[in-house]
Amino acid sequence: MWPFPKTPDLEHRLKVKQEHESFIKAYDEILVELFADRGMLLGTSRYDDMTGVERFDALNEIDTRILKVKDLKEQEEQKCKQNSKYS
Repeated sequence: MWPFPKTPDLEHRLKVKQEHESFIKAYDEILVELFADRGMLLGTSRYDDMTGVERFDALNEIDTRILKVKDLKEQEEQKCKQNSKYS
């Protein structure tokens, strides 16, 4: 479902929608990889051998990247909302 307000220019709306979907798809793929990396880290014996501080650092690095990608994805959605309005 198209979450943005309709504009009179259908061609413009379609172009914005396609650009938006391509960016969002890339961000979603990165998030899947980051969550997979996080899960693999948690499932390793290396993680079990880490101290509490090492565990925190390792998870914090991945979690920071996840938050950054989510922020970029949100910025892209805001940009798309702006671009979907009248040009």
